[in-house]
Amino acid sequence: MKRILFTAAEQEELACAQHTWRIFEPRLKDRVEPEFMLTGIGTTSVCYRLTKKIMEQRCLQKEYDLVINIGIAGSYNMKSFPMGSVTLIREEYFGDLGFETLFGFQTLFQYELLDANAFPFKDGALRRIPLDGALEKTIDKYREAVGVTVQTVSGNPDRVSSIRKRFAPDIESMEGAAVYYVCLLEKIPCFELRSVSNQVGERDKSKWNIPLALESLTDACKEILASFECPGQPSAQ
Repeated sequence: MKRILFTAAEQEELACAQHTWRIFEPRLKDRVEPEFMLTGIGTTSVCYRLTKKIMEQRCLQKEYDLVINIGIAGSYNMKSFPMGSVTLIREEYFGDLGFETLFGFQTLFQYELLDANAFPFKDGALRRIPLDGALEKTIDKYREAVGVTVQTVSGNPDRVSSIRKRFAPDIESMEGAAVYYVCLLEKIPCFELRSVSNQVGERDKSKWNIPLALESLTDACKEILASFECPGQPSAQ
């Protein structure tokens, strides 16, 4: 039995996995035990709630085999990651953790307050560990992307340009790096899927397509659960 924790910042995102599970439950209930948790918006809420959840389960002598973070997000590259596309986040950066200086923003690593290669970081990034088995083959179909996690959604052109130069990101969210941070430290396999709902910097919400992004996210959840019907189960390498 595989214990899987689906996490999302908002209920409409989490519902993509919950509704999908109802379809697959009759044939997977003896193989998969899913849980669904709202993390809330932002890194502070994610770090607190996810860590608390993991520790509560450990007190019950239960461990999660996998954490899956899902959600919608903004794209920095609409050509490679257009509206409604789903991407697998290869690595995450904390995009606004650092110092504003006379020479512009500097990360804690650039300011030499943290070692960019001190676990769980590698060159200042939080990188997912690939899985084994059918699930890795399933998510491998999604184009990999670099994610940047911020606590203020980028809307100012100068800020967008600064983040592009600093991290060369493809996708922006407000939670992804926090999920990777907690799971890497707790040695729990995890991955993050994001469906594009808007272009980063686009403040006119009438140009966003949240319904399409949620539809694509639901389709991705179906493919994830379908992989558990195949021989070979995912595990950490």
